[in-house]
Amino acid sequence: MGQPRHELGPQSRRPGILPLRRPNRMTNQPIRREMIDESRAAYLLGLPKEQLREICELSGLGHLEQGATALRLVFTYEELYKLCRLIVGPTS
Repeated sequence: MGQPRHELGPQSRRPGILPLRRPNRMTNQPIRREMIDESRAAYLLGLPKEQLREICELSGLGHLEQGATALRLVFTYEELYKLCRLIVGPTS
């Protein structure tokens, strides 16, 4: 307890425990394209669904996908980001 941890050196680590490392994403792996439905997107953007639909029609963002019972409006995270930037407007 007398010395700071960084001064204790490598012998202070417990034997048999390896440092946790994140796996590197391979450059040839496809990026996951998770979809966010209209309700969730409206909630995340703080907009009513009707206003979100209107903005989507004007901007061309979002796309229709066949759901279990009907077509539904869905967004990728990239489209959601673009919508957010569009709604907020230019910042300095």
